Amino acid sequence: MYVEKRNFWGDWFFVFNVTVDRGIEKMKCVALDESIDDKNRNIVLVDRYRFEDLWFKLGKREHVQNYNPESGDKQANLARCTKKDWLGCAKYGTAVQVFSDTENNPVPLASFVSTSGVHCSRGCWVKTNGFGVDNLTRLIWLLANGAKEFPVVVNSYESALIVHDLIGVKGSKVYTAKDLHKCAKVIPLTPIY
Repeated sequence: MYVEKRNFWGDWFFVFNVTVDRGIEKMKCVALDESIDDKNRNIVLVDRYRFEDLWFKLGKREHVQNYNPESGDKQANLARCTKKDWLGCAKYGTAVQVFSDTENNPVPLASFVSTSGVHCSRGCWVKTNGFGVDNLTRLIWLLANGAKEFPVVVNSYESALIVHDLIGVKGSKVYTAKDLHKCAKVIPLTPIY
């Protein structure tokens, strides 16, 4: 995983290169000043397979969404489905648009939040055993397009440690703004783990 620091519209962002089937997609988060010791914005590199396994175990029947381009009646458990099912996800088309030009407009990272549930667009609460995922459609797009690992923002250091322990990429760590500033300054780009 590579990270760089870029300026968009007068603000600095950390930009991550995420490998998918079609090449490299860029995702971003705000690059907080390296002097700020912000324990509320941490980056965890998520292992896709560990994430899918935990998502299925925790979600049971709660990550079900209407899909099926042919009838609109069928439902899929998004935590355990095929690429075809993800492509038929009700909000997948929005993610396709968001990922259409990531070189010039990187996609914001999905957020993992410390909570007992996350409110989803259908008006339900998803029980998550201590953390939840905001922007799940971005993660579905990454999964459907072959990402093996991807960065997420976690809203507290303690939660980041838990998320990393459960689904983090082996050999990586929880990255703070200070860590990312050090990694992003290296030219040419070098791996952050």
